Amino acid sequence: MSLPSFFVDKSARNDDEIVISGTEQHHLYDVLALRAGEEIEVLFGDGYIHRCKIIDSTKKYTRAVILSSEYVPNDSNITIFMALIKAERMDWAVQKVTECGACRIVPFESEYCVVKDKGNKADRLMRIAISASKQSGRAWLPEISPTITFGQMLDELGNFDKIVVAYEGATQNAKEVLSKINRNERIALVIGSEGGFSEQEIGRLLDKGANVISLGRNILRAETASVALLSALNYELGLWERNK
Repeated sequence: MSLPSFFVDKSARNDDEIVISGTEQHHLYDVLALRAGEEIEVLFGDGYIHRCKIIDSTKKYTRAVILSSEYVPNDSNITIFMALIKAERMDWAVQKVTECGACRIVPFESEYCVVKDKGNKADRLMRIAISASKQSGRAWLPEISPTITFGQMLDELGNFDKIVVAYEGATQNAKEVLSKINRNERIALVIGSEGGFSEQEIGRLLDKGANVISLGRNILRAETASVALLSALNYELGLWERNK
């Protein structure tokens, strides 16, 4: 049986002792009712899983001592650029792509977005990513970036080895592109909003060297497309093989 997991900031560690407070402390103390003597897992989101024993717990904080530490390599080098969609759908997408191993999630505004960033989006999405990481047993937290413009996204795409764009008007098959990607490459997946991309935006993405692909005959919701494309790439890269 797996131990309860808690993500905390590295500043909470002092040698082999960790102090848990805030939201994670509420979950530990009030929800799970964990007390001194019980064991937990503490993670900083950097790949290390620390098995700890609680030595003191009050309503405000918990002190735990590290018993052992295990490092889990980060196999994913995949960033998802996702155009803004309605909040509940964006929340779902972030939850699922976190479970599927995305290392970074970048919301952006595009021409056909029907919603705008009203602030605090990155904070909310990070809370969702933390919850999803705990549920799925991830030792790495994805980075959640503040919302950027379409132009800023184009500038960032220059840092990647492969760029893949899902577009309902594309004719190139996904497998033709995904099967040629190396897992050591820096990979960017770009997903549009409910309204998709304009032809001008697709042209600018092609100018950046993007591979614009189809995800089949069916037109997928933006949040579905993000999970479908990431899952297909994970399969092609062998990231679903447990011993890899």
